[in-house]
Amino acid sequence: MQAKAFITLLFVAATAFSAPIINARENCADVAVFFARGTTEPGTLGAIIGPGFQTALRGALGGRSLSFNGIEYPATIAGFLSGGDAGGARTMANSITSTANSCPNTKIVMSGYSQGAQLVHLAAAQLSATVQNRVVAAVTFGDPNRDKSLPGVLQGRRKTFCAAGDLICTGSVIVLPSHLSYGANAQEAASFVVGRV
Repeated sequence: MQAKAFITLLFVAATAFSAPIINARENCADVAVFFARGTTEPGTLGAIIGPGFQTALRGALGGRSLSFNGIEYPATIAGFLSGGDAGGARTMANSITSTANSCPNTKIVMSGYSQGAQLVHLAAAQLSATVQNRVVAAVTFGDPNRDKSLPGVLQGRRKTFCAAGDLICTGSVIVLPSHLSYGANAQEAASFVVGRV
């Protein structure tokens, strides 16, 4: 009787511990985007390009599932002036690494606008070569680091949108109307990603 109870207990414990792993794999999207908004933008996706990029990509992917994750970070002017919020970059790198480890078939995309683009550069430098290989595309908008390469394989998987007259792309701190125009690039950005997945 005690042996039977012990075996039942082992079966229940094994089932309890294995269930989250099975569920985690079931919850893996076909494509996972990690997006960082620009300085002072609201929420985690902002308003300039994040929501439009998400909508365009969802439509362009057809029946494939999409997880579009806004990176939680302060997005302050001080963060921008320092070259990008270090904590936000760490959060992005950790989120990408976690998805790469738990979702082996998910295509991973990193993306950001303005200070969010700075986070892409900082986070990319924190990824191992193995995780970098899992990132199929890196898409930046209004990128203050436009002229700086991403590490490893990521440079060859990069698409940068810099509007004519956007001084932020030249390393300036002056925001002109062209820096607020990236909503117009949502469809082209989505097409680039679809071509990579």
